[in-house]
Amino acid sequence: MRRVLAILLLLPLITVLHAPAPAPAHRAARVSAGDVTLRAVRAGAGRPTLLFLHGYGESVVTWQRVFDRLARRHAALAVDLPGFGLSDKPAASYDFPSQLGRLEAVLDGIRGPVVVVGHSMGGQLAAGLALARPRQVVALVLVAPAGDSVGLGGLADSLGAPGAAAIGWWEAARSWALPVHAPAWLDDGPLADYEPMADPAYRAAATSVAEDFDFTALRERFAEIRQPVLLLWGTLDPVVPYAVGERLARTIPCTRLVTFPRTFHRPQAIHPEEVAAAIEEFLSRLGPAGACPFGD
Repeated sequence: MRRVLAILLLLPLITVLHAPAPAPAHRAARVSAGDVTLRAVRAGAGRPTLLFLHGYGESVVTWQRVFDRLARRHAALAVDLPGFGLSDKPAASYDFPSQLGRLEAVLDGIRGPVVVVGHSMGGQLAAGLALARPRQVVALVLVAPAGDSVGLGGLADSLGAPGAAAIGWWEAARSWALPVHAPAWLDDGPLADYEPMADPAYRAAATSVAEDFDFTALRERFAEIRQPVLLLWGTLDPVVPYAVGERLARTIPCTRLVTFPRTFHRPQAIHPEEVAAAIEEFLSRLGPAGACPFGD
């Protein structure tokens, strides 16, 4: 009798231990971007489409908690930038015009208006898309964007070619701290075992970006952006200092700066609920093209 009772008591635990893991929320897709193919994740429906662009050395994984919250009410598409994550890493140019052209090819595959959400290097590319495609890109969310000052481009210049190569090795190693996979969130299919540390093409691409990409290419061009812009910034950002955000808030004609106290360079990872709420509130304000939603 005692054995039967013991089995009955242990049965729920045994069931939990042997229960299959829940399926990932999303399955990775592939998106054409000119001469490369990018890993992507899609969800949601409606217009405008939210296009998420990550920062240097990161991947779509950085957006997962913000992405899912916003995809409940909006069409959302996040991509690994060319040369990073699980996207193609050809021996090709990774300068700002080349990367921008590849992302314009992504826009070609999206019907209707787009709001580009970009962080750091992805923020600079988002601003570039707004300037290149003013009719399709109707608004921007820029999280500590590059393009004005500071950035890995200046670091690579100061260190020279050996320093740029060291950055490539560092970025590959950093994948342990910022993994390119999130198995419970995104099913990467046949690429599920891909490891940046084991891929020379990843190190070569990260090095090429550090050498080729001009992280200060926009500067005064920020003043030419006519779309509404939401700026999100951590006050302790050591990569693109908060003072840059204050300057851009004065430079861009239609903008609002939302501050995250005691936060470094990645508020979307540290405060995903607050970041998603700020973006949702911004989207709710958007009206007719050409109208600035920050009139109050």
